[in-house]
Amino acid sequence: MALKENIIKKLQQATCDKTELNKKVIRWQKSLREAEKVLKDGGKKDSGK
Repeated sequence: MALKENIIKKLQQATCDKTELNKKVIRWQKSLREAEKVLKDGGKKDSGK
């Protein structure tokens, strides 16, 4: 997951002085985490079949 972490870091660095963009970055970060969980859970369910 290094790519995801790098994207998040770069977005945070680029937007550190802009509060609206910081909020978007946080939302994107949460969305990426949720997507990651779904993908991991989906993979476990598929391999269990």
